[in-house]
Amino acid sequence: MTGVKEKNDLTTNSEEKNKCIIPVPIKHPIEIDGVLINSITLDFSTFTGEDILKIDEQLRLEGSFFDHLYNQKVLLKLASFGANMKIEDLKRLHGADFLEVTLQTRNFFIQW
Repeated sequence: MTGVKEKNDLTTNSEEKNKCIIPVPIKHPIEIDGVLINSITLDFSTFTGEDILKIDEQLRLEGSFFDHLYNQKVLLKLASFGANMKIEDLKRLHGADFLEVTLQTRNFFIQW
């Protein structure tokens, strides 16, 4: 019986990890460092409390706060982490693509 529980735990962990990875198609591709970006993968599978504290500290240094998940600066920082991309590169996205990336980021944390 113990073996069955462990197998189920592995399946659950795998399923949870997949929920933490969000592919976002980019409708208006941009070039970054010579590479055409036509999709962004948001991966929050390794996101920790320490990451939240670092983002909060960065925002405070910039004169802002990690106040809620509807703040675009907060979402941009979270998306930057998830996409493993520079904030400046995410800001270059077409407005609709930018909003889709931040919306997917917000939805991930709200539904979590």
